[in-house]
Amino acid sequence: AAGGGAVVKPGFRWWCEAGLAANVATVGAEFRRWRRLTPVRFCVAGTMGSGATELGRLLAERYNLPHIVFDDLIEELRNAETPTGQMVRDKLAEIEAALGNPKSAGPFVLPASVSVKAVEEAVSTKPCEYRGFVISGFPQSVEEATELFCEDRPLDPEAAAEAAAAGAKDAKKGKKEEVPTTEKVPRAGFLLDGAAVVHCPEDAALLRLQGSGRPEEQWMPTFKRRMERWAKENPEGSPGIADFFRGKLGLEPSVATEPPASQEATADGGAPPPEQPPVDGGNAAAALSVAEVLEVAAVEVSARVEAARQINNFMPAPPGPKAAEERAPQAEAPGGEEAAARREEEELRKKREREEKLEQIKKEELVKLEKHSEPLRQYLMSFVVPTVTTGLVEVCRQQPEDPVGYLAEYLSVYAQMSRKRRSSVRRDSAATSAAPSPAAAAAAAAAAFASASAASLPAQTAALPMEKMPLMSTEH
Repeated sequence: AAGGGAVVKPGFRWWCEAGLAANVATVGAEFRRWRRLTPVRFCVAGTMGSGATELGRLLAERYNLPHIVFDDLIEELRNAETPTGQMVRDKLAEIEAALGNPKSAGPFVLPASVSVKAVEEAVSTKPCEYRGFVISGFPQSVEEATELFCEDRPLDPEAAAEAAAAGAKDAKKGKKEEVPTTEKVPRAGFLLDGAAVVHCPEDAALLRLQGSGRPEEQWMPTFKRRMERWAKENPEGSPGIADFFRGKLGLEPSVATEPPASQEATADGGAPPPEQPPVDGGNAAAALSVAEVLEVAAVEVSARVEAARQINNFMPAPPGPKAAEERAPQAEAPGGEEAAARREEEELRKKREREEKLEQIKKEELVKLEKHSEPLRQYLMSFVVPTVTTGLVEVCRQQPEDPVGYLAEYLSVYAQMSRKRRSSVRRDSAATSAAPSPAAAAAAAAAAFASASAASLPAQTAALPMEKMPLMSTEH
């Protein structure tokens, strides 16, 4: 308060008057809006043992996103003491019992409702909400994709009328079908920016799982059932997950087909098996290894997403599609040491550029902060700092046993004396005279407080010991 009188309002409006904790969501939304930070979401569908996990990892590293691997998620939930974990354990026990009984009719895979519940729980975290996510290895069927990425919306009046008319025609023909009242639309919070489908031959998937270190008896029965399901739900060249992405979500997915395990060995430089002729060196597409196929797919997905909109995340902007395409593997002979040195030099140059860009961003943010904090600094320097500074100087001079209590009492005395001075000025009707400055009033309060004059304090206050004297009221 200026001169200890009525509260002086600052020359700016508080945006979050209730404090940061009560308005953290508002502050976060403002931060994202002004910096155009929007989540980016990817889905890489593939069966058990496919390269979907590796492709998802490439995208997650490129855009600094949480990576949700479906098989790892289910294994984590199996050991979690949560309602979802218990539900997963119960269903897995049913599946194990069904797999052990040759006459059992199932279930042999997790129901779509359980799988979707697990994924929904995984993407409900704050990093996924604000930055986005990459889901790998899920969904594996159109049913799972529909349940995860779509929601029901009531039909508009025109579409509802058409559906009712079609139902009436079917009823006349003797067909009794329920007239739809809702339609499937993309689900808010799960709108994908990019998608990919990874087809993997059974021998390549089997080889990858055998190298995972897990006992074969733990995954082999489930692996066979899931491979059969994938082949049935997503036959190459027929409708499947890829058509769902195109039709329901309006996305053109990148479709990656891994080479067979025998061809992968040839592409990596090993000798072809005796029963298979060597791969034709002129057929570059056939000679690509699994790593190269997945890298090309990652470049393709990234290029499509960045062509649709600018990706702003919570990290430096990723390299553009051209830079990624330059790194995309080609079916060429490996370069020599000179080429490797050039690549290393180019990477160092790009790293320096990123660091310089970050430093420039820091400087710009500091300038903005200084500009926006100027009104608050002026308010503090005019009405708060002079009084508190004088009080601290007095504390240093007197060196009391309780410095904090001494300073609080000093501010209280200063406020009371300031009110008296202002009342005296008003009684004298000195219209042209200015009120004493905060620094002068503070100095007067210091002198009065040092003299410990009873006249400068209310009677009941002067009679109290130091530790019981009233503190400065909140209006000051």
